[in-house]
Amino acid sequence: MGQPRKPARPGRRPKPVYRADLDSTARPVVAQASTQADGYTIPLHRHRRGQLLHAITGIMRIETEDSVWIVPPARALWVPPELAHQTSMRGRVEIRTLYIDPEHCGSLPRHAALVEVSRLLRELILAALEEPPDYADDSRGASIAQLILTELGRLRHRSLTVPMPRDPRALRVARPLLDNCAIDLDLDGWAERAGASRRTLARLFRGETGMSFAEWRARLRTVDGMARIAGGASVGEAAASVGYASPSAFSAMVRRSLGRPMRELIRRTAPAASETTG
Repeated sequence: MGQPRKPARPGRRPKPVYRADLDSTARPVVAQASTQADGYTIPLHRHRRGQLLHAITGIMRIETEDSVWIVPPARALWVPPELAHQTSMRGRVEIRTLYIDPEHCGSLPRHAALVEVSRLLRELILAALEEPPDYADDSRGASIAQLILTELGRLRHRSLTVPMPRDPRALRVARPLLDNCAIDLDLDGWAERAGASRRTLARLFRGETGMSFAEWRARLRTVDGMARIAGGASVGEAAASVGYASPSAFSAMVRRSLGRPMRELIRRTAPAASETTG
């Protein structure tokens, strides 16, 4: 397993590593299971194949050059072929990954997307793990692969992305908040830490994320908190973890940030989350 990798210094982006893994097989869909420790980071890398990253326990934080997703067990992240990304673990994470040949990715999004994992797709992923990566064309593995491709074409996308700034000064604010979004500093406090003026940081966040700093932090706290709830935390626990004094204040922020009441979002998440047990 190895020790957790040290994160890159804020504002410095490492060169992505090309990971072969199961990329060389000729089969359209292959599956792989792995378990990673809390805090472990898979450094910036890319695959020839598209990936569906799904954890049955724990929460993943997946970063690309311009966005971050916090992925709970109820959901998965679709990563198109050749997209460089970094994956960090929160808690012990049991990952179930599908690798999709580029020739079969035409009907799937060309950008990374957070998707809901249906009961059928979850069972198909588990079934695919029982098959060898070089299954025959007329085998059970081939039938499962075709069903997976059909189900992937019906994925429901969720707009729970956190856009990331690119300027090193703004990244010196964004990255610590990714690790702990409950940090209670206003923009003046962050400006002192980042070595930039308040006005410069405000301009960078608005220009590079499309949001004010306050809106960006609220989106991060909302996404992080909802991921914690999907992972089994209570509303009160999630609210406290992301910096809100009460569940009601957190609920109000969720509605402002995502445009839907939290009750509705939790209701939609709960069935998928329950499928990860057993």
